[in-house]
Amino acid sequence: MTKSSIVLFAALLFTIMIAGCSEAPPPSSNSDVTAAEADAQQPVLDPSPLMPAKWIEGTHYNIIADSVSAQKEVVEYFSFWCPACYGFEAVANQIKSKLDDDVIFRKVHVNFMSFTTAEIQEEATKAMLIGRQMGMEELTNAAIFAHIHEQKQTIEGMSDLKALFISYDISATEFEDALAKDELTAAFEQNNNEIAQFKEHLNSVPNIVINGKYQAKFTREMTLLDVVELVNWLSQQQ
Repeated sequence: MTKSSIVLFAALLFTIMIAGCSEAPPPSSNSDVTAAEADAQQPVLDPSPLMPAKWIEGTHYNIIADSVSAQKEVVEYFSFWCPACYGFEAVANQIKSKLDDDVIFRKVHVNFMSFTTAEIQEEATKAMLIGRQMGMEELTNAAIFAHIHEQKQTIEGMSDLKALFISYDISATEFEDALAKDELTAAFEQNNNEIAQFKEHLNSVPNIVINGKYQAKFTREMTLLDVVELVNWLSQQQ
């Protein structure tokens, strides 16, 4: 891949990421991204003139709560159906790899997108949590994303999600046992409580909330390295 191709790929990915997916279906084209805009972007993870000391409240982050969480954490609110969330996976992996050891990274799956019903979205939330409890969350999340965005397949309910798990050598019995556990019920309730807690701030996904207090904001001039550095910096704020 040539340097110009890398620049174009980075620009297009980051433009999708900034736009995000709202509760209404996203537009069908990216015609507002011109070649000139793409060429003006820097390559993935190139150094930027922006420095952490210059992160500005209201421009690069919002304060959405009065106090920080007991645990330092980065929480990504996302939807399996959202193309921007699918594209953001590579960025999320960069964020996770750069976080300090005392910071955890978690995902919260939202249930309010218009791509499908709330009930089906909540079935996908339970599938994500089953993958988490089995220590396979990254693998099973990737399978669900690929099923929707690469294979262009639909998810009509839990049976489709169970079939995906079975394809990764998880038996139907294991899946059904995990689905019936009280632990899953508690985790599911926590997921939805976290949606309700910040719903007024979740106009689109992906959306990043740090330490239960800060919401990251990504602007067009930021590089992917800036995104990683901003989130890491916010994770150390009180």
